[in-house]
Amino acid sequence: MTMIDEQRTFSYDDNTVAVVIGSGAGGGTLANELAQQGIDVVVLEAGALHTRSDFLADEWASFAQLAWLDNRTTSGSWRIARDFPNLPAWIVKSVGGTTVHWAGASLRIQPHEFAALSTYGEIPGANLLDWPISYDELAPYYDRAERRMGVTRTNDNKGLSGNNNFKVMHAGAKNMGYSCNTGHMAINSENRDGRPACQQRGLCFQGCKMGAKWSTLYTELPQGIATGHLELRPESHVTRIEHDDTGKVTEVVYFDADGNEQRQRARMVAVAGNSIETPRLLLNSASDMFPNGLANGSDQVGRNYMRHMTGSVYATFDEPVHMYKGTTMAGIIADEARHDT
Repeated sequence: MTMIDEQRTFSYDDNTVAVVIGSGAGGGTLANELAQQGIDVVVLEAGALHTRSDFLADEWASFAQLAWLDNRTTSGSWRIARDFPNLPAWIVKSVGGTTVHWAGASLRIQPHEFAALSTYGEIPGANLLDWPISYDELAPYYDRAERRMGVTRTNDNKGLSGNNNFKVMHAGAKNMGYSCNTGHMAINSENRDGRPACQQRGLCFQGCKMGAKWSTLYTELPQGIATGHLELRPESHVTRIEHDDTGKVTEVVYFDADGNEQRQRARMVAVAGNSIETPRLLLNSASDMFPNGLANGSDQVGRNYMRHMTGSVYATFDEPVHMYKGTTMAGIIADEARHDT
């Protein structure tokens, strides 16, 4: 039996519900917050419900289970467009979204990064801007999130123990005069919030079978369902958001698990489908009143997409390290993580 077997359900014609599209870090958390306040919520998630019992301890098989593999189109001459036109990003299509797949690293954006334009100056070809808010304004929300997620090395939460991979990294860092620790991770270092401590299985990206890593799949969503104010509908692929003559959103159109088109009425809609699916949906919801798509008065929706770039270095050692054991992100060296020209 899963968490949705005995949940309360709402009718398609119920226009008093809030509809949240996406069940990951943003959508799952928002839906629970609303439900805790007694607000009825319907969560539409394009992916299926996978539980801790059916996560696959195999990298390639897990990718097929969790990844968003619907065909896409990609233009341009860069390598990704040539070699992987249907796979622009490793994003998750499953209940819990990318909180199922992420490593758990929970680092704060630094104060100078909130003022990118002021800090770095104009960069040709880039729409560099300062954030409209500062680090100090966001800090209380960082505090709240770290408490909620049990981030290690914050709020008296102990750091994770180091695996062999970390010990090698730590020794090298120490020899070079750097400091190194197991980082700020949203992974339980001790039993917390009804979930066990990390068992160092080494398959964080494939879904945490222990539930030690924070994920809306087994934290926010079950808590929201337990209030009786949240209904989760997996395998509900949203295609369009519609509005009335005044421009107010009224319903969400989606295809259910059987491929049938459904329409869910709504008092309000929150779109939380990650950096690719959110603009796709908003642009696909264009109308005579909003020819450029919904929420796109700036004409910037779908633009300025930036990949999370990663540089990798690999090495072999004389003795076994067994780097696959333990948390995916074993440790962090932050000595040079600052603005220094």
